[in-house]
Amino acid sequence: MTSSLGKRPRAEEHTPSRPSPYSSARPAPFHSASVNPSPPPSPLARPLPPPPPRFDAAPSSSSISRDAPPRASFPRTPSVTDRQAWPAHRQSRKPKRASFAPPAEKETPCKRNSESVREHAHNVEGARADPSKTRRSEMDLLLYDELYGKVAFGVGDMWRSFPVTESARAMLQYAIERRLYDPGAGWTAWPANPTEPKVLGFLLELLSALRAASVWPSAVDTFEYVPAGSVVLDDGDCERKTDVVVVGPHHDGQRDLSWLDVRIVGELKSNPAKSNLDDTILQVANYAREVFGCQPNRRWVPAFTLCGSDLRVWRFDRAGACGSSLINIHDEPGQFLATITSYATMSAADVGFDPSILFQTETGEVVFDPTVHCSLAAPPADDDADMPDVVPAPDSQGDEENPECQPAANDRLPTPLDSYPYVYVPAAIPEFPAATEGLTLPHGSLSSFPCTAWTALSLHPEPISRRIAIATRGSVCWKARPREEGPGSPWLYVVKDQWRSFERDPEGCFLGLAEEGTEGVARYIWHSDLCVPLSAGRLHLDEIANLRPASAVSTCFNAAAAAQYPAPTKTSTNLFHAGHTCDNRVHTRLLSGPVGRPLLQFGTYTNLLLCLKQAIEGHRYMYTKHGVLHRDVSKNNILLHPATPGGFLIDFDLAIFNDRTRTSGAAHRTGTFDFMALDVLLPRPGLVHTPLHDLESFFYVLLWIGIYYTKSGQRRDPPPRHTIFKPPAPGEAEPWQAARNNKTTHTLPANFKIFVLPTLEPGARECLSGTLNAWRRVMFSFLYADEEEEGSGGGVTEEVIAQRYREVIAILEKGIAELAADLYIFVTFTGDNESKSRGLISTRDDHQSLIKECSKDMHRSTVVSWMRRYRLSNWTILARVGPKSGGSVEARLAEQFSYLEA
Repeated sequence: MTSSLGKRPRAEEHTPSRPSPYSSARPAPFHSASVNPSPPPSPLARPLPPPPPRFDAAPSSSSISRDAPPRASFPRTPSVTDRQAWPAHRQSRKPKRASFAPPAEKETPCKRNSESVREHAHNVEGARADPSKTRRSEMDLLLYDELYGKVAFGVGDMWRSFPVTESARAMLQYAIERRLYDPGAGWTAWPANPTEPKVLGFLLELLSALRAASVWPSAVDTFEYVPAGSVVLDDGDCERKTDVVVVGPHHDGQRDLSWLDVRIVGELKSNPAKSNLDDTILQVANYAREVFGCQPNRRWVPAFTLCGSDLRVWRFDRAGACGSSLINIHDEPGQFLATITSYATMSAADVGFDPSILFQTETGEVVFDPTVHCSLAAPPADDDADMPDVVPAPDSQGDEENPECQPAANDRLPTPLDSYPYVYVPAAIPEFPAATEGLTLPHGSLSSFPCTAWTALSLHPEPISRRIAIATRGSVCWKARPREEGPGSPWLYVVKDQWRSFERDPEGCFLGLAEEGTEGVARYIWHSDLCVPLSAGRLHLDEIANLRPASAVSTCFNAAAAAQYPAPTKTSTNLFHAGHTCDNRVHTRLLSGPVGRPLLQFGTYTNLLLCLKQAIEGHRYMYTKHGVLHRDVSKNNILLHPATPGGFLIDFDLAIFNDRTRTSGAAHRTGTFDFMALDVLLPRPGLVHTPLHDLESFFYVLLWIGIYYTKSGQRRDPPPRHTIFKPPAPGEAEPWQAARNNKTTHTLPANFKIFVLPTLEPGARECLSGTLNAWRRVMFSFLYADEEEEGSGGGVTEEVIAQRYREVIAILEKGIAELAADLYIFVTFTGDNESKSRGLISTRDDHQSLIKECSKDMHRSTVVSWMRRYRLSNWTILARVGPKSGGSVEARLAEQFSYLEA
């Protein structure tokens, strides 16, 4: 099931001596020990360097010297000579066969997760997706599907994270002396009828009594347990409220509780029989999902359930959830006290925040904790670039004329205001300033990249994009800039973190193959898997297998296929009985650029077509030159260039090499639902994902934008009621089948003209109808009917793929030319004197700006009427200047205006 492409050997122990999967120039090949027991050693692999000390720690014997390290050679794009030096099996990624091989017998199942309810979009004004406000009944079904077979119960080793220390024993002794606890009867204040409000009151009063005593742990920060009650927490994707949460210090009670404040969530039930119910687990999972969404730098989210007097601790991570064995708080009071005390005093790293994202305080460098280091303060006035904004369009005139660039009222920024969280990356990036002499790397920031010199990049705490789900890659992107440049400097880079499946190649492994300056794909700079420290200066890979107790990693039962899931009910315990499999995920970081703009801010249809054309050209380059297939084309994975027309393709998370012979580890069908090709929604026997499916996805991107959005980037309100895109209905059993049937019907020639093109926004219908119809004719005439001509197994030949690329790019080029071909000069006349008041230049693609200009002198309805007929009684068309008119456009315009003045 695996191959030597894109997988490193597993090691029994992840230590600094573990070979790095990457070279200092480009990703080195790595091998699967399960397939090739004795792979040849890579000439580019090298052991990890010993960890440098923290600034506030004494050097260990395994640490590097504090002397100024030499500047590291930063990874660059290899030349042709470099590539020839690579091992033979990675010299070329061109396909060695004429067609794609048929797929493996085991198909990836059709499955949805909890992020499918919220449109994934850039987190900037004008493109930010609204909260889904999904009802609990619908979200529970999605989380059930997402977590089925991924919940480990009865993990007794989880209690080792809450050791019964001397402090806990002292608290128990204090409770006995103050008659808070009776060794023979249990907690004396425990309510006889343990309803949720009464149990919450007992818990808060006990904590208050312990904190008032001298037995409470000293020299540690203490965080408050806060009853959420019946109030819905702010800043969530759904409207959720929980029983009790542990919050950061910024929650002062004067404002509503927010998921941005939450460190730990708790759920109380009066009935102990509810501990193992699906309903209880899904309720806590709802809360964990909200925390992951608001705090994307989380590695895990701690939680607990107290059902009756039965306590269970939980940890939700990117592979699912782990639940401890149950304890009775009356029978094990010491463990109970140790647990509730630990939750109130946990450090940022212990509560799940990424130790490689740091923050500078008055006391030194610490792990960035947004519940502690962020507030609701406004940004500094002299650092407009620091605002969580969009990059202005090339023709914008500044923030005053671009209201969308202003920060939202509730944007959270770090405190102090001139400081931002930051990460370390290898130094000697050409455009970075010189690395600080003697810089050492904090142990929490170590990566598997072999390097001895590092530089810091500031991160904007408001992410560009994020995924809101639990068992997922958890991809999050931040704007970044060199920390040495300080406030006011532009955000030039993107730092992307994700938890990729262990079987998948890192995204940088694909993106790094592109030559420097390649148009149509994001610019690769650096990537690495992340490591976290162990004792004695040792490191281990930051992966799920190392985050969980061993008993929560091994498979105890193979979960059933999606079609065999028993339906959850209020009293079901299906998750408890399903067992669990651990989808091992690895924490990976990618540095790339530039910071693109959302595709929905395209401004003109000419720019939209140009952006798609360049992205397709980048897609073709990656496939034909390196054998890389993207497989997740969507509107969010195509960005506009920040400074020039056009755009580029990003997000190679789900990409594969076309000669892959192993599975990817995906838990569900690859792609974004609305933009999936017909045969990706429901694959036909004998077919695999090919570039033709991605070209079909590009088609759906253009069609989707034309239907639902205007040129100004505003979503149509109300949108067309019936379109080619059929959103899944809540609880729909087969949304993939319904979506495929709907697309198949609507792409038939007659239906496309009658039912699809009329749903386009009026401006899009005028400018894009010809392009869309020509594209549909090319894609759906040949996409699935080439079996006889192409040989065996329903494969798609390379000749057909190359032809489709050429045809689609030609269609886009023709559409661009048609939109820009005809220039019209207009002059308005006012009154009887027919005096000139304004001259305008317009293309077919620029009617919105024409309306804006003309409405100053004429009634809007008149202008709209003219636009429909290209003629008005009080307008004179002085000239029509096109590519065949002769002479330059500037000369023709000057001639016409000279004539007018004469």
